[in-house]
Order: sequence, then C-alpha cells, then structure tokens
Amino acid sequence: MRSLFLVTLAAILLTACGTQEVSKPLPTQSWPENNLWMEDGFLNGDVTEDVFNEIINISKELYAPIAEQWKEELVINALWDDSTVNANANRDGKGWTEVNMYGGLARRAEVLPEGFALVLCHELSHLYGGAPYIDVPRKMSAEGQSDYMGAGWCLRNVAQKMSVKGNFIVTDYMKKKCANGETCIRQLAAGVSLGTLLARMNGEGAPNLETPDNSVVRKTNTSYPKTTQCRLDTYHNGALGLDRPLCWYKP
Repeated sequence: MRSLFLVTLAAILLTACGTQEVSKPLPTQSWPENNLWMEDGFLNGDVTEDVFNEIINISKELYAPIAEQWKEELVINALWDDSTVNANANRDGKGWTEVNMYGGLARRAEVLPEGFALVLCHELSHLYGGAPYIDVPRKMSAEGQSDYMGAGWCLRNVAQKMSVKGNFIVTDYMKKKCANGETCIRQLAAGVSLGTLLARMNGEGAPNLETPDNSVVRKTNTSYPKTTQCRLDTYHNGALGLDRPLCWYKP
C-alpha cells in the first residue's frame, strides 16, 4: 500500500511539473529602473499620441521583413496610457519577440519625436543589431551596440518617413558634421534629446556632442556605458557612420 501511495504521489508531482508555465526571459531595457513616471501628467512634450503611433507603425513596417528572416513575428506594443519612462525588448529564441513602448517616455519634455524614434530603434537593435551581445544564446545585442545601430540605419530610415520634425537648435557643429543632409542633423538632435533625459535620470550635467568621453575600456562593456557622455558619443558615431566609441567598445 505504501509503495502504491509513493508511485501515485510521484505521478502527481510529475504532472504538476509538466504543466508548470515556463517564465519568459527578462527583457532588456533602454535605461535602469527610475521613478520619473511620477512626473507624468505635469509635462507637455512634442510627441502626441498620433506621433507616438506613427513612429511605431513606421518602425514595425521597416523591421517586419527582418523579423521574417529570423522566422519571428515582431510585436510592438503601443502603451500610450502607461506612465513608465522606459522601453524594453524581449525574445525567447523560439519565434516570440516583443517590444514595449510607453507613453510616459514619449511625453517627456526632453524627448523629441526623433528621440522617441531613437529609443524604439534602440530596442529593435537589441533584437537585430548584431554582436557584441549581452545575451549570446538569445542573440540580444549589448546596450552600446543597440545605441550605435539604432542611431544609424534604423533612425535614418524612420526619420525620413515621419510626418513631423522636432523643434531643436541646429548648431554649427551639426551643420559641419552633417553636410550630407537634414536627416543626419535630426539623428544627432535625437541623441542630444536622449542624452539630456539620461543626464536628468543620472543627476549629471548634460552631455555635449563636442566633448567626447576619451576613456578607453580594457574589455567591451555589454551593459550600460559608465557615463551619459559615452552614450551620446555612441549615438553620435552611429549617426555619422564612425567607429564605435572606445569608452565602451574594445576592438
């Protein structure tokens, strides 16, 4: 009788284990957790709900063929009513991918329409931006790599299809570096937009396109670059097609 009881108990446990839902892997995020969601509703940025949705639709159309090559269906959730000041991306390596874009980020006064597009490009580049990886098995690109790739090909193509342009000051430096056209200037302005927000998050002074972080890493940093300036440098170099900055990347 005791043996029969043990066999029955084992069968119950095996059944329970077999039906237990496997949790999804943790998503990558544009920035560390923050409490800026508490300020939502007190700000009036340039990104309206219509602009928010337009940028998401343009990006999804741009990346759908790439996702198809990966045998994935790309899902971008437009969470306009969510006050989270962040964005995240995830994949399980079995065809499931997801990007979450939040209204709390889009409504920030620091965030230009191009800046919001850059965040979305960053998340898409976590999925399709290539090495170096923060998660090799799932092929999730590192933070710096996502900044670099997002600020280049992705943002350039999205910005060209956007119906609105952000209001920002065009500096002599931007004009000098972007002799090839307005889209390049908008790419740099997007980086400044996000650099300003990141500095606000980190309690740092605002970074500057003309004062790069000259530090050199001994090993490629796959997490967030140590300084906001380093992230702006990465946006800058990605937009201009220059090498990845040595403040996070080791060739």
